[in-house]
Amino acid sequence: MVSAVKAQPSSPPRQRALRTALTFLAFSSISLQTILYHQFRYDDASASQNSTIPTTSSSAGSYFPPKDGKIDTNYEIITTHFGWTSSNAAQFSRRKISAEFFSAVTSHPHYNATASWTELNAGVDGHGPDPSRRFVIFLDVDTCIENNYPTYGISWNQGDENKDIVVKGENWYSILDKSCKYIKRVASSPALLANPHSRLVLLDCGNGPFYNLKDMCGPQSNSRENEGGWGEDLLNNTQVIIAYYGMPKAYARDVDIGLPPPAIKSVQLQPHELLEFASCKEQRQYLFTFSGRGGFRRERLAKLNNFKDVYVRIRDPEKEMYWGRVNTSSLKKDTEDYRDMLRMSTFAGAPRGDCLFSYRFTEITSAGAVPVVYANDWLPPFASRVDMDRVINWTKCALFLKEGKF
Repeated sequence: MVSAVKAQPSSPPRQRALRTALTFLAFSSISLQTILYHQFRYDDASASQNSTIPTTSSSAGSYFPPKDGKIDTNYEIITTHFGWTSSNAAQFSRRKISAEFFSAVTSHPHYNATASWTELNAGVDGHGPDPSRRFVIFLDVDTCIENNYPTYGISWNQGDENKDIVVKGENWYSILDKSCKYIKRVASSPALLANPHSRLVLLDCGNGPFYNLKDMCGPQSNSRENEGGWGEDLLNNTQVIIAYYGMPKAYARDVDIGLPPPAIKSVQLQPHELLEFASCKEQRQYLFTFSGRGGFRRERLAKLNNFKDVYVRIRDPEKEMYWGRVNTSSLKKDTEDYRDMLRMSTFAGAPRGDCLFSYRFTEITSAGAVPVVYANDWLPPFASRVDMDRVINWTKCALFLKEGKF
């Protein structure tokens, strides 16, 4: 593994552009912007040659290059009016990660705040939607059941730290079960189907089979509320885009897109660090680091520790696991030690654990380090199953090793 790391250039230009962009942008902003970039970049021939995230500024709209930079900006972002934007908002649960993402949606320059979901479907004088208008539709009900953000290790019944809107008695199953019927309704709505280039985008934070939208809402679902599931017609609907961060490539559909996991222990680089980083003058102490609990063959990484340029710490599972209430208030020293380690790292390990994805992937990137991923067939952020490099050429930005290689 060390030989594979040493064979990689530490700061190729495309990698620097990606890492700097991820440093500046929060999960919700970069996820939304890149989903749109993925869908509306219309010059496919240039994708493999220009597959880096454009640099950013404080303006959300500046994330994309202008139209002559291969981005089609002729679309409207709209939201449905079933849950959080309705008079019954208090009856619809919402995780904090969903609240952040929805805020990014409604803050985007292309968001049409005056659009009425009912009127869009009815059209002018009841004659149906205008087929010349192209929509990117987001639901105002929760489809992203992320239990570990922003505080890691909180089970559903332990507390409400990770919840934005709390509805007593609901759990992840009942929330997704209720959302399924709205997914089905929007997927067959006139507002979506009037223009074949319109899209319904669903955020799915499930971490494997039976814990995701396709299984919860699919044709095999036994749900009573979702009226029999999606059905094959919906699963084959290429206007419905699912954005995952925990799915294997083989499970996703061709039109779906990967997302970065949210960072639990993100690193905020200081201005002088960013300057050194951008100028390629930084000198980091460690070539490779990893700190985390054992299992999933992670103990093998400890053999690489040489106390010089490779630092690996396998935590005692009884005393100091990554699992637990991980945040800056309850485990400040642990969190800061981990962040300092990443600041000193050129490469850092992001092996899979209970799930195929690792929160470390985004944490490592936020520190300006290069993630080394051990997760067979994981769909990387912003990639699709049929076009892994449509937005980012990950071979220039991260190192992917087979799980059996360590």
